[in-house]
Amino acid sequence: MGNSLLFVVAIVVIYATTVVGAGPRVPVDINNPDVQRFGRWAVDEHENQVQDGIKFNKVVRAESDDDSELGSLLHLFIDATNGDGKDAKYEAVVDQICGKPDLLDFKPAN
Repeated sequence: MGNSLLFVVAIVVIYATTVVGAGPRVPVDINNPDVQRFGRWAVDEHENQVQDGIKFNKVVRAESDDDSELGSLLHLFIDATNGDGKDAKYEAVVDQICGKPDLLDFKPAN
């Protein structure tokens, strides 16, 4: 009985965390200096982890998972220069819920 209850609670928590971020994203003003700062930070953080030579140029699109200007999860679409010196687009997801940014994902944009 105890293991079954624990399993059900785990499933509910996983479902809730999956569904919470599943709502529509809200556009964020890319001219906001904080958005550009988060974009630069995301590229720098990725570079510290992977060291593939990516250089930040600018954030070209930004979306938030909630209604506030800079919601808890920022989805940043970044124009950068890749390690080969060519223009490239990347998507970064930055969690800023606790006031300190955390890079959740960084990948080439589609």
